[in-house]
Order: sequence, then structure tokens, then C-alpha cells
Amino acid sequence: MIPRFVDEGRTHIQLRELPRSALLTDLRRLCIRNQLLGVTDVAIDYHRFLPTGRAYLTLAHTKHLQKNLQALEKASVGSLTIKATSAPPPRSGHGLDRKGTQRKVFSGNGPHGGISSRMKHVVIWGLPGKISEEAVENYLRDFRLDNVDGKIGAVKVELPANTFSLYSRYLVRPTSMPEAHRLVRKLHMTYYQPEHWGRRYQLRARVVY
Repeated sequence: MIPRFVDEGRTHIQLRELPRSALLTDLRRLCIRNQLLGVTDVAIDYHRFLPTGRAYLTLAHTKHLQKNLQALEKASVGSLTIKATSAPPPRSGHGLDRKGTQRKVFSGNGPHGGISSRMKHVVIWGLPGKISEEAVENYLRDFRLDNVDGKIGAVKVELPANTFSLYSRYLVRPTSMPEAHRLVRKLHMTYYQPEHWGRRYQLRARVVY
């Protein structure tokens, strides 16, 4: 149990031990079912645009904190009992790239993966490690994509410092929620250019909520 004085002034609740498949709609139902007060935002927490099993609730005022924590003491999502604690404001994971340029790096960490547009981004992983943004955009030419943060239609999700991978991960922004779900249905668990690479690069895709 966190001492009451630690909670003083806090307006965020961290939910833990969530199913990795939990959606924003599941968390909103949780808020309604447990009659939570003053919730202004619900955010799934991500690491490189994949769910961590945590989420954050933002409250309009600190006076709602203790009542909401009590209401969540035996709460569950799906078949899993979850844990709820007060938390400081969560941090998003964007910054400047390690080469010293002013280019924004998409790390995909934090609430909503650090992006502002909800349910209109898709993360794709399993692509060749050295594939370019232009090549990814060309591979997805049958889908309708917007620019991501003013850039081209596909942006690489940077690896953490001092790490290496044979595969790469990309963020794309379809023009609508239906188009985002269509892209996932068509791409998920397929193979990248199987006529050339065989089964070497199996793709996975999911909507970022």
C-alpha cells in the first residue's frame, strides 16, 4: 500500500497486469463498470509500439484519486485481476536522433506510443533490417497512407541505443481507422516478398491505440 502522502497532488492512475490484447474500449468499460470519477483520458502504455500490459488513467482533479483507487481494488479486465496505483505523469518516448540532427525519433514508448492521433497508426515489424522508408512505402502502395509527423508515409521505429536487429519496425498512418484495420488484416502473418526471400521475413502488424 502506498502511503497517502505519496498520492498527494497526483492525477494519474497506473493500471498493471492487463491483458496485452486489451483495447481502449475495454478500459473505458472498466471505468464505467467501476463508476470511476473524473477520468479525462485513458492511455495504453507501449514499448516500441507494442503493449506493455500497463495503462494510465488521467483524472480531472486529485480529489478523485482515492475513491477511484478503492473502486479498482478488485477490478478485472477480461479474466485477469488488475492492479491500480497512483502514479506521477507518465513520460512519452520521443526525442532527437542519436546522430545529433534535429530529426524526431519515434521510439514508440509511453502512453499512446507517444503519438497524438488515436487508432490511425499501424506498427509493422519483421521487415528486413536495412529496408528503407521509401521501400516500405512502395511495398504498401496499395494502401492509402498519410504522412507521419509531416514525413513520408512510413517512418522507422528506432532501436534502443547499443542494440542490433536483423529485422526492422515501421510506423505508418493510414488515412482512416477502417483503412488501418484493412492494412492489418491484409498484412499480419504474411511474408515480405516471399518470391525472393521465401519465409525469412514474416510480418506482423497491429493498430496503435
